[in-house]
Amino acid sequence: MPRRKRKDPEYTLNIFQRFDDRTASSNTVFVVQTIKEFISFRYEILLESAVEGTIIDLKIRGLRTTPLIMPNVGPARGVREYPDLNGSYRLLVTKLDDESNELTLNISEQGITIQSATDPSFIRVSTQPIPYS
Repeated sequence: MPRRKRKDPEYTLNIFQRFDDRTASSNTVFVVQTIKEFISFRYEILLESAVEGTIIDLKIRGLRTTPLIMPNVGPARGVREYPDLNGSYRLLVTKLDDESNELTLNISEQGITIQSATDPSFIRVSTQPIPYS
């Protein structure tokens, strides 16, 4: 039986913590970006997200141009921040075509660790902070 060819990831997901001086709380940040860089506009990834108990659900719903339609180069990006996440979570990331990946995360004051992830994956995951504004 032939093996399925492993696809290259289409997205990156950076998960990291950021301290918010204004609210004096720690936020867990999820930044989804396309691997592909766009040369005419900076697009926004439409994300639907929810946290229910220990399940974090991120759904990629497509792309749209940003309100300021100015030429810019770079990947499409979607960001979600959640305050005060702590403990073990199941993260489900789903694309528009319903393909999904599942990860198990441990979030603590010491940082974020990825316990397990489905394979092969359409998304490359990292716990390294990146600029996102």
